[in-house]
Amino acid sequence: MNRPLAAPTLDLPQLAVHALWWAWFPAFLLSWDHLGLWGRVGMCVVGWAVLFWNYAVLHNHMHVTIARPRPLHWLFSRTLGMACGFPYRGYFIHHFNHHRFNDGPGDWGQRRPGESALRYCLRSALTPWFWPFEAVANVWRWARRHHQRTELVLDFLIVDGALLAVIVWRPALGLAWWGVLLVGQFCIHWLNLAAHFETDSTQRGALGTTSTSRLYNLFFFNAGYHQAHHLKPQAPWRVLPVMTQELSGKALVRPELVTSRAPINPLWVVKVAKRYSAEPCDRQTASTITSRTHSAAT
Repeated sequence: MNRPLAAPTLDLPQLAVHALWWAWFPAFLLSWDHLGLWGRVGMCVVGWAVLFWNYAVLHNHMHVTIARPRPLHWLFSRTLGMACGFPYRGYFIHHFNHHRFNDGPGDWGQRRPGESALRYCLRSALTPWFWPFEAVANVWRWARRHHQRTELVLDFLIVDGALLAVIVWRPALGLAWWGVLLVGQFCIHWLNLAAHFETDSTQRGALGTTSTSRLYNLFFFNAGYHQAHHLKPQAPWRVLPVMTQELSGKALVRPELVTSRAPINPLWVVKVAKRYSAEPCDRQTASTITSRTHSAAT
C-alpha cells in the first residue's frame, strides 16, 4: 500500500469537533439557571449531538492520536472521555478487548444470545453505571497486568467525580448531564451493534460491516468503513476508503456486508432492530443488509 500512514501532529478536523464540546460544556453549566424548561431541553439535545459526534473522535483517538505532543495527547484523552462519559483508560481497555475478539466470544461487549437490540443497548449503557462490578473487574485485571491502575483510577475520578460534583452543586443540572450521557451512550452502543450486524468473528473477511454513505463518512471521519478498521486498526481514518477498495480486491470485504446506508439511517435501524428480536440468532455467514447497496470496490 503506497500511502503514508503517519498521523498529522494535530488532526485539525477532529480537534474542531472536540472544540464543540469545550464550548458546549461551560455554556451548559453557566446558562442552566438562566434558562427556562425548553431552553434547558435544547441545551441537552445539543449536548447529546455533541457527545455523539465526539465519540467518533474518541474512537479514532484511541487508535491514532489526534494530537501527537504528549501533554496534548494526555489532555485530550481525558476531555474526550469526559465528553462521552467514559473514563478514558477504562474505555480504552474495553475497546481493545473488542478488537481482540471482534464482537465474538470473549468480547466483553458482545450481544447475548437472543438479546434484542433495545435490551442490548439499554444493558450496555446502564450496567456500567448501576452494576459496574463485572466491567470494573475486567478492566482492573487488565490494568494491573499492564501497570495502568493509577491512570485507570484517575480517569474514574475525573469522570465520575465531575458528575457527582455537579449533582451535589446543582442537582437538576447534574442529573440532566447524566441523562445526556446515558442517552448518548445508548446511541454509541447502537453503533457497535450496527457495525457488527450479521458479521462473523471467525472470518477475516466478515469482521465488520462497511457503510459507504458519503454523508455519514464525511461527518464521522470514515467510521462507516468498519471492516477495514478491524483489519487495520492503526490505519488513520483518511485512508480507510482506499484501504477498503484494496481489501475488497483481496476478498477481505464481503459484498453482502457492504451497504450504502448509514448506521443511523432509519431503514437500517429498523432492519437491525427487527433482525435482533428476542429470538435466538445464529451466527450469520450470508448477510441480508445489502438491498440497494453497492460494493465498496465501486
